[in-house]
Amino acid sequence: MEINFSLPRVLGLLVLLAGFWLLGGFTVPIVDPQGYQDQHHVTKAWLYCVALFLFGAGCVTLVDHFVGTIDRANLRLLYVIVGLALMIGSYCWLRSLAVHETTG
Repeated sequence: MEINFSLPRVLGLLVLLAGFWLLGGFTVPIVDPQGYQDQHHVTKAWLYCVALFLFGAGCVTLVDHFVGTIDRANLRLLYVIVGLALMIGSYCWLRSLAVHETTG
């Protein structure tokens, strides 16, 4: 596995991180004091969400993985697919942690 820090890939990583920040991914969800959730557990789950997104974004943008010795094959497409799945899963998990306010 190789890490490729070319300019387009680093810029792609920064764009993904900026998008995650704009979607509120780097803000810890606040728990309702009368709710059933514990702030410590939600913060721990949020840290896992951020780590999952960062790992996925790194897989999508920076990783190259060549296998074989004579006819080398690049597994980059597999890393992109897995990275996208990790980022989508992280965002969905993060949205499930958010407390929705009810009016009434």
